[in-house]
Amino acid sequence: MLTSPTAIGLLLALAALVFWSLTPFFFAATGRLIGPFATNLLRLSLAAPVMAGACVAFFFADGGDLTGFPAPANVVVLAASGILGLAFGDLFLYRSLFRVGPERSSLLLTLSPAAAALIAWFALRETLSPAQLGGMALILGGVMFAVWTPAAPQTGGKAGAPSSGTPAQGFWYGAAAGMTAAACQALSSVMARHAFLAEPGLSPLYATTVRLAAAAAMMLVIARFRGVRFAGMRTALRTPRVWPRLLGGTIAGPIAGMTCYIAAMKYQPAGVVVTITFMTPLLVMPLGAWRYGTRIGYRASLGAAAALAGIVLLGLVPA
Repeated sequence: MLTSPTAIGLLLALAALVFWSLTPFFFAATGRLIGPFATNLLRLSLAAPVMAGACVAFFFADGGDLTGFPAPANVVVLAASGILGLAFGDLFLYRSLFRVGPERSSLLLTLSPAAAALIAWFALRETLSPAQLGGMALILGGVMFAVWTPAAPQTGGKAGAPSSGTPAQGFWYGAAAGMTAAACQALSSVMARHAFLAEPGLSPLYATTVRLAAAAAMMLVIARFRGVRFAGMRTALRTPRVWPRLLGGTIAGPIAGMTCYIAAMKYQPAGVVVTITFMTPLLVMPLGAWRYGTRIGYRASLGAAAALAGIVLLGLVPA
């Protein structure tokens, strides 16, 4: 039934998938204008106060009841989850994208759902049924089949080669960064799941706000450590095209998408939620075809069909 906890978790994960599939169309142009690091920093810095305001409004609307606010121990867990997933995870992801390209980075990130399921099994004693494992395998296989293309070998001095070191060193550096990003996201998801298991009455709104605030604070620390020039960032933000895209992407990604993602952790195992949200490339492809007039190949169609079959196994077959 659609009102069962399992179905609610599945629908929330699918909602997060839809929202996160929209964010690349907002942030792609923003990243080209102000850079990916500045984009990530600003989206978190914008989302955190918006979510804090929503928490205050919810607090007063609920008659001043703080029942759903996390306990101090869970605040630490959620803050660490946000720092790992939204700050360090994205930082290593960008390094991987620069070194090995989007295709190989996408494949490396498919390690995240498997890692999340393994960590959850070890740390939370969560097990998955054969049907759920089969559904996860179909989804990840469909995504990999749809997005994978042979990467051109890198050679020294040519475009796309690493900025320093030999090509082999650049590849292994990028591969290590991609695997680290996958590990950060997996561990971050399991920590969020743990928070809900420890406090079943925990509000996803409060949980998301704690994660975003901690990640935004860490990004500011990293920016200061890296010597980011905020004056130059402010100049770039005066470009008329930046603010609308930045705001749209922030609403779709860290606010709506992240809230649905964290809420799904309340009802579904971490490995299942992460697997569903990793279907983003399969939605980005048809949206890109509609937006830019690109052609969808047979690999994307077959990959989407396999992923849909995987969702059926995850949501309709009893665990």
